[in-house]
Amino acid sequence: MKGYEVYKKVLNLLGYMNNDDSITADSALYKSALYAINQILLDLKQNEIESMNDAINIPKPSIEALVYGAAMILSLIGGDGERNRIFTELYNAKRSTALNEVNTVLDVMPNVDGGAI
Repeated sequence: MKGYEVYKKVLNLLGYMNNDDSITADSALYKSALYAINQILLDLKQNEIESMNDAINIPKPSIEALVYGAAMILSLIGGDGERNRIFTELYNAKRSTALNEVNTVLDVMPNVDGGAI
């Protein structure tokens, strides 16, 4: 999936698509969407993208979290408090599922016997 496809899904969720399924021409929204996508990718412990044409190769649960998280940020930027509340709840649920698949390595200091403190 490319960044642009995520962008289209987010705009559809927010109701920013035209009746003919074309995207409203708004360069500020486009730049904000790239920012939002990158912020959510970082939160999901994934690599950022440089442009909307870059591929995003992450598991399906992370893609779902990415879409709702980007919608959450864009609704916040747009000042839509009600949608922001809804997308925040959805993002938090999807995020916890996505992060359950991420393995975390803990740093442990060895003691004199070679075991953990």
